[in-house]
Amino acid sequence: MSASQRQTLAERVAARSGVDASLVEAVLAAHAVPDSHVPVMARSLRATRLRLRGTKAGPQGTGPFDATFDIPTGVVMAVGANLRGKTTILEAITLCLRGEPRELQRDVAKWLTDIECDTEINGRPTGFRIVMRDGAIAEGSIVEATDLAALRAGGTGTKTILAAASAKEYARAVDVFMLDRLSLEPLLAALNTGGVQPHRWASYFGALYPPAGREPVLIGETAMAGLAGRLLTVFLDLPGAALYTRVRAARDAARNRAKNAAASRTSDTERADARRAQLDALQAARTALSELALRSATRPASAVAADVTTVAGQLADAEAAWTAAGALHRQARAARQHDQRALNDHRESAVARALFHGLDPVACPRCEAPVATERRAAEAHSHICAVCTQPVTTDDDDDTERETQAAIEAALAASTRAADAALEAFERAEEEVTVLSQRLTAVEVELREARDAATTDERASLERAAARAEGALAVLPDDNPVLVDPDDKILDALVAELEADLVEPSRELFDELGDEIATLAREFGIESVTGIRIDRAARLKVAKGGADAGGFTAQSPGERLRLRIATVLALLRVGHRRGIATHPGLLMLDSLKAEEVQDSDAAALLDALIRAAAETPNLQVLTTSADQSLPVGKLPADAIIAPPAPDQPLW
Repeated sequence: MSASQRQTLAERVAARSGVDASLVEAVLAAHAVPDSHVPVMARSLRATRLRLRGTKAGPQGTGPFDATFDIPTGVVMAVGANLRGKTTILEAITLCLRGEPRELQRDVAKWLTDIECDTEINGRPTGFRIVMRDGAIAEGSIVEATDLAALRAGGTGTKTILAAASAKEYARAVDVFMLDRLSLEPLLAALNTGGVQPHRWASYFGALYPPAGREPVLIGETAMAGLAGRLLTVFLDLPGAALYTRVRAARDAARNRAKNAAASRTSDTERADARRAQLDALQAARTALSELALRSATRPASAVAADVTTVAGQLADAEAAWTAAGALHRQARAARQHDQRALNDHRESAVARALFHGLDPVACPRCEAPVATERRAAEAHSHICAVCTQPVTTDDDDDTERETQAAIEAALAASTRAADAALEAFERAEEEVTVLSQRLTAVEVELREARDAATTDERASLERAAARAEGALAVLPDDNPVLVDPDDKILDALVAELEADLVEPSRELFDELGDEIATLAREFGIESVTGIRIDRAARLKVAKGGADAGGFTAQSPGERLRLRIATVLALLRVGHRRGIATHPGLLMLDSLKAEEVQDSDAAALLDALIRAAAETPNLQVLTTSADQSLPVGKLPADAIIAPPAPDQPLW
């Protein structure tokens, strides 16, 4: 091991820049530069099912539709006449996995009401669910499940990871989720204005669903900002490639800011304005960091979403218990009221009897006939009423009366205790519902903040802004007309060290990649290719018959299509051999017979794709063709998505 290899990155940057190591370490920390490169896990993305629901209108037929397409591994082809829904299958998958549409036709989008796309991301069953309204995403969610069967069935065994209530929210959720799951980070490009433009998941998705053959870019769908080369180096997991592009973008942005600032300051007044601007920028960055600390989620959105699901279930159980306790309380209260009325009635009857027993009438109260002496004697000896001749209550009857009253009082005491206990249980259940409702509200707020804050990128940006402002103020005295970014020398040295780390590993890797692309290009029908070289900027040098045939854009549209496919497959093959993370393995191609590809060439290309899929782990190719005979005899029946009849739509 050389002396330079034994040194830490901070020590190497300090030696190259001539700046104290402690200042270098501070700058590296501000730019989130790790001490060493940690290889990421292998990436894989595979579609397993697509479901489209809605109501179709137009000359191709009207009425509701509900179509489900099961998608196996390997090569899958959707066939049918033109304008019969083949491309929509790819565009619907794109809408789900990209988070925003690419070329989904407006009339087709208005037909759709629901889209479901089931996938496996790094082997983990993951579903994307979209509700469409008037041609745009109205609601969306990302769910995970224990297996694909549970994902398809929904309900038990599934968990909502992210949810969105608009097209913008869904695009943001998919962007954050896919970058996280596939261990990718935004690709940054410096702007002339001094800012930095992030290129996120949508830019990566261009490598999964490449543009038409006539486009000038080899990988991805954007020719600007060197994105093709950046995608290539990230998909080859070159040590520090993503870090190199991020730091270089920050360095270039700092240079542009310094140039712009130097060009704009020509007087003492302007220098004073520059100082005030830096002070304002510093204060704004510090204030924003404080506010960010208050609103930032302390946990990942997936953990908060799990809490929302748990608390919502607990609240539903508590509300059910509260409802049951309320019913028991009402029943117990009614029983207590019934026993209270029974005791009151009994006591009133006893009072009335005692009152009438105390009377000694001398005549009938109705006809005023005198009460005979023998009747009075009968009343005394035989307990027969002297007026009505009915038996008169005796002491024994009084004992019975007391026992009855005691029984009623005991029943009332028991029902009172039961009512009190039911009331206490009802109040406890009500309190638990209140607590869980408040907790659910809190975790829902936390989930929204976790989804919307995007605090990692924002915090790093604010910290860099504060560091730049502090450094600018330190080197901008009143008599100094030039604004110098204090990070400039350190960032220059850091970029140089990171680039040096890329050179040696990339040389052999890119030689191997070029050879693999050439081999696949010949298999795909470009038989005259004798060699291909590719560099870190994703520039090709094609040799045909041993002579220089120019770069990628010098090739015909049909050859460009083949070279794009060959590049993605070469990434996967080289990555598999070397055990590094590369392209996720999902490749979508709209029409193999486009771009001047003849029937025989299309058949040969399909044969080559089938062989490549059999030899390349984790490869899934979804493609289309208007030639319904093209896949017959080449693909199994479950790998051909065909209409019921030749002229009918696929869905």
